Amino acid sequence: RRPKQLYQSDKRPPANMKPSTASSAPKCVVDRSIYTILRSFINDGENASISSRSTPSASDGVPPSIERLHRLHGTSLLLDAATLLCLPPSTYATACTTFHRMYHRISLKKYCVWSMALACTLLAGKVEEEPRTARSIILTFSHIYRRRRLRIGDDIEKYTYGAADCEADDAASLTNDEKENIIRSAKPMSLGGPVYAEWRDTLFHMENVILKTLGFTLHWIPDSHPHKFILYFVRVLEIESKEVAQQAWNYCNDSCSLDLCVQYDPEVIACAAILMASSIHNVELPLIPRPWWEVFIGPNRDQHLSTLCNSILAVGDEKDLDSRRSKYSFVPSLMEDPSFTDPDSYLWSVAD
Repeated sequence: RRPKQLYQSDKRPPANMKPSTASSAPKCVVDRSIYTILRSFINDGENASISSRSTPSASDGVPPSIERLHRLHGTSLLLDAATLLCLPPSTYATACTTFHRMYHRISLKKYCVWSMALACTLLAGKVEEEPRTARSIILTFSHIYRRRRLRIGDDIEKYTYGAADCEADDAASLTNDEKENIIRSAKPMSLGGPVYAEWRDTLFHMENVILKTLGFTLHWIPDSHPHKFILYFVRVLEIESKEVAQQAWNYCNDSCSLDLCVQYDPEVIACAAILMASSIHNVELPLIPRPWWEVFIGPNRDQHLSTLCNSILAVGDEKDLDSRRSKYSFVPSLMEDPSFTDPDSYLWSVAD
């Protein structure tokens, strides 16, 4: 006896049948699209305008420069956490891709980068099969939080961010050695105390938000990293210098700091990284009868490569105050209600 079919695609429901509530409810969709993220200013004389395609943060009135600052700040937290947790580069890249895609769906005024980075680290470890316990992630971010409030590693006398400075009391009068001593003498966090509970609740809440927003499907993200194309492209181009491959790999790591992974295909980012690396190490690549990158990404991509190269190089510019501020200091959130890490929060008052 043949089993009864559960789904009959060739039969349509009766015309008078009303749609169920479940079928009409909004659903999460797996998002693998390429988007133009930050608003671009179009200067055309009297017709100057701002392009209509923008992020949720831009729609909430956040300027592109401020959004860039918070993206840099969030990915710098991911990099510090990945380093302290001994996570491989692929896991860091997965965390950054998840981070940037989330801020394509939601605004910086709704969730702060600290909570987002916290959950992205946990999820990236699971996706890449490099899991870290919630306890180790919380203790790591708590350590980073203390360092950022003290601006350890930054030259406070040389660089100032004006009214944007946000640091612990008397941090400006302390040397780096004195700050390091404060970090070493900090009391261990009690796993049953309110501080740990604040971090833990935020971590698990944001994990659920990310999974629901991105459709509970993150397994495809590791296959979309530009790093996977570097060694293949270098081998096809017959580049024997290992320094070129390493430099291109480093540029791919720098690209994770911005939303380039959402704006461009990974093959295009990999070509831009190789283009800059070969230029630095004076390695000539074929341009006749057509540029070498057209073999990998097709024609009419020169402007994309130029934009990528300029964006990646700007990330490593130590003279850029926004770049320095995102790496060494604490950047307050844009949320209307203070974030759990903001200066007016409970964590700020008990962090030291």
